[in-house]
Amino acid sequence: MRPIRTLIWFRNDLRVDDNPALNAAARHADRGVVAVYAICPKQWQDHDMAPIKVDFILRNLKKLSAALEKKNIALKIIETATFNDVTGPLRLLANELACDALYFNREYEVNERRRDAAVTEAFEADGIEVQTFTDQCVFEPGELRTGANGFYTIYTPFKRAWFRAFDEDPDRGKPLGLPKKQSDMVSQPDEIPTHVKGFDIDPTKSKLWPAGERNAKSRLNRFIAQKINSYKDTRDYPMIDGTSTLSPYLASGVISQRRCLAAAIVANAGQFATGPEGVVQWISELIWREFYKHILIGFPRVSMHKAFKPATEHLDWNQSAKHFQAWRDGKTGYPIVDAAMRQLAQIGWMHNRLRMIVAMFLSKNLFLDWRCGEQFFMQQLVDGDLSANNGGWQWAASTGTDAAPYFRIFNPCAQSKRFDPDAVFIRRFVPELAHVDIAAIHDPSRIPDTMLKSIDYPKPIVDHAATRRSAIAAFKTLKDEQLR
Repeated sequence: MRPIRTLIWFRNDLRVDDNPALNAAARHADRGVVAVYAICPKQWQDHDMAPIKVDFILRNLKKLSAALEKKNIALKIIETATFNDVTGPLRLLANELACDALYFNREYEVNERRRDAAVTEAFEADGIEVQTFTDQCVFEPGELRTGANGFYTIYTPFKRAWFRAFDEDPDRGKPLGLPKKQSDMVSQPDEIPTHVKGFDIDPTKSKLWPAGERNAKSRLNRFIAQKINSYKDTRDYPMIDGTSTLSPYLASGVISQRRCLAAAIVANAGQFATGPEGVVQWISELIWREFYKHILIGFPRVSMHKAFKPATEHLDWNQSAKHFQAWRDGKTGYPIVDAAMRQLAQIGWMHNRLRMIVAMFLSKNLFLDWRCGEQFFMQQLVDGDLSANNGGWQWAASTGTDAAPYFRIFNPCAQSKRFDPDAVFIRRFVPELAHVDIAAIHDPSRIPDTMLKSIDYPKPIVDHAATRRSAIAAFKTLKDEQLR
């Protein structure tokens, strides 16, 4: 066989460790490996990518380039406006550097799949081999099927199927390690830009999310050593540092799902379905991420601003710009909601329990279209990921797969009292309430109007009980059989 030079195309897999496409590209090449990443500003804006995530990507690209250079692999940067423009520059780079094959890990969103199909067709027309790999999931979306050969639409049966399949083939979850070092560097690496036009970076937020695989692994190791056993008991309390905070690193592929899963299994003495509740719960959360990737393939409409349950497209959502602005600004008069939204604004991340609370408040109490909230989250989150974000929002709005029943609506006051009982979290992010009595913080209707005015905090913008009844009535107008 003739010598091979491979081109590895990085996307949401910004790491050298346990990277299937990179590992294979390095293993199969005997004439060197070239790496490439495409920056697509217009597409990123169309996809509502947050500036903090763009900054996170750029900083991780710099770390990735340095790590690849140690393996004698140069990272090249191309920039095109949209995904539709990627094919030409990729072909040009492959031809200029005499590459014989293109390797990349699969992505599952609709636009990404169309881009990859176009690139594959063009490269194969040029006589350049294309190889793709499963990376974001342990099992390729569509591989796990129901008895009727369909896609799972409920998480618990999916998890059971995942456990069965993993038990039969545990090697599927084993990380691959580092790629083979190349004998020579084909080209010199490009300089990594520090900013992308159209995305204004807040450096104070950047410091909260240090880049690089070493930081991701350190975060994982600390979680495993210090928090995982108590994870089930502490994960719902935002004032407790009880979660892994690995979601930004998973969303951009700075650490792999398999690496996280392997660490949890080691901590669980080789088990994955049984053992300490905290470990099993965290493994279950990793499988949730995979479940939502499977939904993208089985039901591509969720990538196209459509509800998973088509009947819910007929809901007549409110159109109050004033209410939406109050929600965005953290000025709803419900302290737990406002604290959560201000956390998002300040650090580009939100605790998962709070994501559920604010999403249900927007979609049920304000009865605003869940897509408004989904979009706003993507515009703010360092861990913005279409599948997880869409899945979470549709769950809260009762429009999605495995959704909360439409009649089960969180009471923000009860959620506040249960999950922030001493108001530690609320007082941190809503400092104007620092000296307000605990009982009044959990039930803002008890705060006198004069006090609200003096501390510049709003009255509740809606009544929970009344809006709960209205939301239930709206859902009841839809045919019951369509909501099952």
